[in-house]
Amino acid sequence: MTAFKQGIVPLSACLFGLVAGAATAQDDELEEVRLLSTPSSSVSAGLGYSSDDLKQLGRYNGHEESGFHLLLDFDINQRDDETGTWTRVDGRRVGLSSRSLRYERNRQGQWNYFIEFDQLDARDPYDYRTGLRGTGSDQQRLTGNLRSIELSQERRNFKLGMGRKLTSELDFNLTYRHERKEGERNWGTAASVGSDIQSFFLVEPIDYRTQELIASLDYVTDRLQLQGGYLLSLFDNPTEVVTLDFSSVDPSASPRETATAPDNSSHRFYLDGGYAFTDKTRGSLHIAYQEDHQDEDFYQSNPFNFRDDLGGEVATTRINLGLVSRVLPELTLRGKLRYMDRDDKTPQVQYIITSGRVNQLTSRSSLNGSLDATYRLKPGTTLSGGLEYEDREHSEVDDPNMARRDDNQEFTLHVGARQTLSDTLQGSVKLLHADRDGSGWKPGSGIAEGTLLTTPVAKDFVNSIQFADRERDQIRLMLDWFASEQLSLQWLTEFSQDEYDGQPLGPRDGDKLLLSLDGAYQLNDEWRINGWVSWRDYTLDTSTHGWQDLTSGDFAASYTGSEQTWSGEQRDLGRAIGLGIEGLTGDEIKVGAKLQYSNDDSSFDMSVIDAPSDAQFAPAGSLPTIEYKTLQFRAFAEYPLDDWGNQGLRLDYQYERIENDDWTWNNHTGYDQTRVSQDSRESNHFIGLTYYYRGW
Repeated sequence: MTAFKQGIVPLSACLFGLVAGAATAQDDELEEVRLLSTPSSSVSAGLGYSSDDLKQLGRYNGHEESGFHLLLDFDINQRDDETGTWTRVDGRRVGLSSRSLRYERNRQGQWNYFIEFDQLDARDPYDYRTGLRGTGSDQQRLTGNLRSIELSQERRNFKLGMGRKLTSELDFNLTYRHERKEGERNWGTAASVGSDIQSFFLVEPIDYRTQELIASLDYVTDRLQLQGGYLLSLFDNPTEVVTLDFSSVDPSASPRETATAPDNSSHRFYLDGGYAFTDKTRGSLHIAYQEDHQDEDFYQSNPFNFRDDLGGEVATTRINLGLVSRVLPELTLRGKLRYMDRDDKTPQVQYIITSGRVNQLTSRSSLNGSLDATYRLKPGTTLSGGLEYEDREHSEVDDPNMARRDDNQEFTLHVGARQTLSDTLQGSVKLLHADRDGSGWKPGSGIAEGTLLTTPVAKDFVNSIQFADRERDQIRLMLDWFASEQLSLQWLTEFSQDEYDGQPLGPRDGDKLLLSLDGAYQLNDEWRINGWVSWRDYTLDTSTHGWQDLTSGDFAASYTGSEQTWSGEQRDLGRAIGLGIEGLTGDEIKVGAKLQYSNDDSSFDMSVIDAPSDAQFAPAGSLPTIEYKTLQFRAFAEYPLDDWGNQGLRLDYQYERIENDDWTWNNHTGYDQTRVSQDSRESNHFIGLTYYYRGW
């Protein structure tokens, strides 16, 4: 072979390989485009069986009743190639009480419209044994004959919408939604029985109707994107009042009338936008103004004032501005400014003439600004930091429990770093410090720190958690370890500590600890394992104070007897673990399984800080722990019926168990002998078999 031939043959082979490779890559791209532009539909249908009636586990999933359930899902897509019109019919969980259906047609870049329906039924997880009759109506009567009742609600939501492209840059969209919620919900009222005020169990009849209309215009250019719109919301409740006849308890008492949620309306105007000043700088905008009205007539006239309705009106203004800029190849800056003003314009009226007080307003405003920077120090190393400042102002009210301070300010500083430690290990750390304080405490709602708690007015010196001075320190550590091509692990540690100050009573300090580990292991091309474990521990220490008139045993108007201060530590502890596996068998059967377990505990330990020898009402001790456990196991197998995997059979199995010893709801008995309880343990086996057909 000549030198020319020896050189040209390998060169030709190399060029052929490059051309063939380029053609293959181009074919792959064309195939991907074809798949995106070609309609693809799927449907699955079958039967499922639940072993038990459920209250807690089946509250929202549609499997609340034992027996057989229809399993039906479909996603049907069609495209008219001549006009470019798409038609889609989508159904999810159609055979269950938590179903959704949607019909949609659109011609890309021109118009679209849709009709949608979804339903969600919710079962109350508690058991009620009560002498109440007439539940579900507005006339209810208390008797001495107890019976068991179950409560539930049904929500049905209907929505339709349309969109039209008016010009190459302007789109119009319109959506209407109508929701109806029916059912019964646990409720209550208070009434005078002799010289005492007693509470009674009621059932609220629910027949809510909500209508919502949203109209918007979208304007889009290469640099500017804007959306302006209007939202109207109307709420209607035809049941104005529920009447309770409790003459079986007090024959001389008149029926007790309790008003339900009144009709209301809301109007909202908004403008959202974004603008690219340059290729490296972009700004965002959100402006909204909303008015909420509640002016339905009272169900009966009030003899103590001249108003027939509340005349409730609240105007809320929101302005959010944002800017992000890559000022240097290594430096990116982000800034945000947020403003909110809630102006309560409701007329103030003395509704109860004997109280000498008027209804309180809930106006408030806040201003929040932040600046963050990210700097790439070198390849694999990134530094970050930021400042945030927030100022919150509260309305002037007479009730110190609603706003004990006129305003609060909070300053937050955070710094962080991300480092590539090796070819397989990356780590990050973030430190945060926040400091919140505020204006002076309002008269009658606070005393100077260190003042002896020797008077009954100390009950008003509680350090409300939302207004209290607070310092927060937080650290967050993350590690990503790619141990091999098959194994990857992610570790997260987060710890924060809160210190409260400003008032002698109320929250004192709190801690938060979160640990989690996630991992994935690729056994081979067909099998993959993943797992996780987490630990969450939250604590909050509080203190409170009490006193007692030794002569009567009642709370005193002046200090005449014993007084004491005690503390309580609330702790929420959560643990969770999970393991999953998925892969293909030798017969191309896809199988998978997942097991997860969680255990959450809530405890409240009390101890006396300071009490004199004559104290008569020391805490009885720690309250019982509330424990909540869940166990879930899921497994599936998909058996293909053709060589392409377009159709086949799928078998699903699920086991769920929940254990709940919430003593606050177990055998709770009220004044009217109504008893509320719940099953401490609930479990269910579910098995389903479906036929699926995909890719047509």
